[in-house]
Amino acid sequence: MNCLNNLVRMQIPNDVMMSTLKLYYELGKNEYYSTLFATDREVFSKQVALQDAYYFYKCFFAADKIAEPRLKTLQLDSTVARTKAESLYKNIIGIFSIIHQPTTHPFKLTVTEINDLVRMIFKDYYSIDQMGYQKTDQKKPSLVSVESSSKRELLEKMLILYQENKKKNEYEDLFLSLNGMVDFLNMEIYKFPKNDVIALLIYYILSTQEKLIVGRYVSFFGKLYFHIKEYETVLDKTRFNWKEGYAEIMPMHRLLLKIFYDMYIELGEQARDYEYESKLEISKSDYVENTIDKLNEVFSKEDIRLRHPLISDSTINRTLQRMQADNKIRPLGKGRSAKWIKLYKKETKKIIMEQLNLDLGGK
Repeated sequence: MNCLNNLVRMQIPNDVMMSTLKLYYELGKNEYYSTLFATDREVFSKQVALQDAYYFYKCFFAADKIAEPRLKTLQLDSTVARTKAESLYKNIIGIFSIIHQPTTHPFKLTVTEINDLVRMIFKDYYSIDQMGYQKTDQKKPSLVSVESSSKRELLEKMLILYQENKKKNEYEDLFLSLNGMVDFLNMEIYKFPKNDVIALLIYYILSTQEKLIVGRYVSFFGKLYFHIKEYETVLDKTRFNWKEGYAEIMPMHRLLLKIFYDMYIELGEQARDYEYESKLEISKSDYVENTIDKLNEVFSKEDIRLRHPLISDSTINRTLQRMQADNKIRPLGKGRSAKWIKLYKKETKKIIMEQLNLDLGGK
C-alpha cells in the first residue's frame, strides 16, 4: 500500500499533465461514439473480446506456445482444449467475452471478485494451492515468536484505502488506479508468479468500464502488444524503491496514457469510415467488390475483414461466390485460410508522352 499511502506527496510532471488533458479531450467524444455504434455494439463486443484475448495471451503467456492456426481454432466454442496452455487460452477468451458483453454487471473491486477473476483465468492451469494467498509473517508481542497470516488481509486493507481515496475525489481516476495497480503487483498477494498480470487486468477493467469506453471498440492489449518491451521496462521501474514508498510510476503512467490516446485516435478513424459506409447508396456487396479491386492480386478474406469489420461473413462469402461465378476471381486452396487470385488486370490510364514540335520561327 506504499503508493496509495503516499499519494499526497506525489508530483505529476507537466508532460504527464498535458497527456492527461489530451486524453480527456478525447473522452469528451464518448457519447458521440456510443450513439454512433449503438446498433453494432454486439459485433464490436465479440470482435474486440477475441482480439483482447489473443493479444493478452501473446503478451504474457507466449512461453506456453500454441500454434497460430490452433489459436484461431480455439476461438470457436466447439473446440475443446487439449493441453494446460489451451485451457488457459480458452479461460482468457471466456473472461474477455464476459468483460465485453454489454449486459455484464460492472466489476466491483472487492476481494471476492478479484479472487473469482483469478480462478476463472487460471482454472486447470494452476492448482488450487497455487491460486491461494501468500503468507506473511508477523511478530507476536514476544521477541522471538512469529505467526503467519494471509495476505488476503493486506489486500482488504489496500482496497479499503483505494475506495477511501476515490471517495475523496482529490486524485485523477487513472492516476489513482495506477497507484493501486502498482501496490497490488508489488504486494504479491497470490502464490503464482503472475500477480503483475492480474494487477494490469484489474486496472484495465476499471478504466474501461468507468470512463475509457474506447476499450469497447479498440483492443487495448492489441496496442500493448506492440509496446510490450517498453511495458516490461517500465514495469521493472515500478518495483524500485516501492518498499520505501518511492516507486517510480511515471514512466508506466506515460505509456498507458499514450496507449489509450492512440486507441481514441484509431476509434476516430473507425467512426469516420463507419459514417461513410452507412451513407453509401451502393450495396455492401458492391462495396466489398470495390475493396477487392484495390487489394493485391492475391488476397484473403482476412484482408477484407480488416477493412470492413462490421460487414458480415455471409456478405463477404456471397460477394466472393458472385465474383467467382463472373470469372473475376478463383480460390487458391480450401479452408478458412484459403487465398483468392484475381483473373483480371486492373485497368490503368496510360499517359502517352509525345514530343513537342515547337515552331519558333527559326529557319
